[in-house]
Amino acid sequence: MLKGRQSVFIPWRLKERTRELLSKERGTTYKDHGGRVSVCLVYPNTYYVGMSNLGFQFVYGSLNLREDCVCERAFLPERDELDELRVGSIPLFSLESQTPLNRFDIIAFSLSFEEDYLNIPTILRLCNIPVYARDRGLEGPLLLGGGCAVSMNPEPLGDIFDILFIGEADGILGNIIDLYQRFKRGGMVYKEGYLYEVAHLEGVYVPSFYGFTYDGPVVKSIRVLRDGIKPRVTARKVRDIDSAPLIHTVVTTPWTEFSGTCLVEIERGCPEGCRFCTAGFIYLPPRWRRKEGVLDGVRKGLEDTKKVGLVGSAVSEYPYIKDVLREGTRLGGELTVSSLRADILDEELLHLLKGSGYRTVTIAPEAGSERLRRIINKPISDDNLLRAVELAEKVGLRRLKLYYLLGLPCEEDGDAEAIAELTLKMKAIFSGSISLSVNPFVPKPFTPFQWHPLEKREVVGRRFSIIKGLVSKKKGITVKTISTRRAVLQTYLSRGDRRVGGTIVDASMEGISGALRKADPPVEGYVYRERTYQEILPWDIVDFGIRKEYLWDEYQRGLEGKTTPPCNPDVCTRCGVCGNRG
Repeated sequence: MLKGRQSVFIPWRLKERTRELLSKERGTTYKDHGGRVSVCLVYPNTYYVGMSNLGFQFVYGSLNLREDCVCERAFLPERDELDELRVGSIPLFSLESQTPLNRFDIIAFSLSFEEDYLNIPTILRLCNIPVYARDRGLEGPLLLGGGCAVSMNPEPLGDIFDILFIGEADGILGNIIDLYQRFKRGGMVYKEGYLYEVAHLEGVYVPSFYGFTYDGPVVKSIRVLRDGIKPRVTARKVRDIDSAPLIHTVVTTPWTEFSGTCLVEIERGCPEGCRFCTAGFIYLPPRWRRKEGVLDGVRKGLEDTKKVGLVGSAVSEYPYIKDVLREGTRLGGELTVSSLRADILDEELLHLLKGSGYRTVTIAPEAGSERLRRIINKPISDDNLLRAVELAEKVGLRRLKLYYLLGLPCEEDGDAEAIAELTLKMKAIFSGSISLSVNPFVPKPFTPFQWHPLEKREVVGRRFSIIKGLVSKKKGITVKTISTRRAVLQTYLSRGDRRVGGTIVDASMEGISGALRKADPPVEGYVYRERTYQEILPWDIVDFGIRKEYLWDEYQRGLEGKTTPPCNPDVCTRCGVCGNRG
């Protein structure tokens, strides 16, 4: 489909901006397009946000390892650049070669967050590409979308994309390119034939091959529209994580959230089973990377950047975390980690973290009371949390970040008071600063709480005011939140069906508020309605191997205040992911 490089007028200022971005990068790949499958990898947010995303970097690096493929990047332009592109009718172009996106064979979107969906129509219009798949015909680039948000529920994007990828991308990208090369040998790719063949690959969902019927906000049926197409899409999952290449930062640049840092994935999945957390279920079973492979990645990262960030769903549970930190310290580098689980912290671990450059302790109690933490299956006691803070003070760490949710199932005003009271107890023993992040709970697909409604905005607002009123007068504590409006939007986009795509397109032209007001069916039916076990959920088209009845049982156990022990893949088969062993 790429018919050769097309010259396009690019204003000097935009050229200079592109040149400046590239001049600061290390690890960028430049290839000639001739004879290769050309892919433009798009992150539907700014360069700063996109280049901070490890999944985006992984796809870029892995595709460019292929001799028969060239992968370049594009991002949502900054506001002033966006205006200049529109006024000048200039097509959006790739970073590496400044090629218009509509001249690529495949445009692949990396989608980690639902709110970024709203930027997709804008980007496609800048490319002179029709937003809806049905309007694009058989020619032009194939549109492919993947990422965590898509894997949870692909349906809101079903009318926009040709292909949606479900699950972990390791290995499957090569299969998609191999198949494209086979079709391309004869010249023009026959899109319909390619889509039919690629739909048979694990983790590949072609929305046009499926039909849905509805009754108001409820899905009444899902049917297959083509013979030979699977009724459900099995999410791709790498069972042996060490069989896949180590995922790490490919391109370093100072213009990211992790400036001058090489990110290294050390594990995947979390055993704890917190009932609100999608990553804790769709990435089951937990898989720890081999220590030697991680150490090699850390050594290489420190050679390149002097700073390495250890990435995973449960970094503090990684069995060899102390060994990795010791090696980083020995090499004189700086290592950082994400949130730590308070009940497994000890003085040795915190000393190692501090010695490797760690300055801020990040803990996510999620709920203020022990009662509510049992409901969400995070049964960490107040004593454990206070002990973790005491240890942080003892080793001399100066900043503490705490993450809480408001609007959880069975929550009461007293639970909001408990957040404030626990924070004040922490401040009494911690001399440094405390940053308190309290955000509305958004129920997500493939969790036990997927059936639960979003809490009403006025209730969440009242409880946030309770917390802020109790802690705001205490010096050294800051409190922040996201708006309840954003929580409504996230819930709508994450739990909606294919009809939500129309609202996404409208929002890109008319604004979010107006699009939500005119949404049909109304937003309330997706957001504030408790769903029944018998109801077909839009994401039932996806199979992560987790039994739906298991998630429902966990929901009921949560409502009863019962906890469930962590996943042990060596002996446990309760959720269905590991199958039956006997």
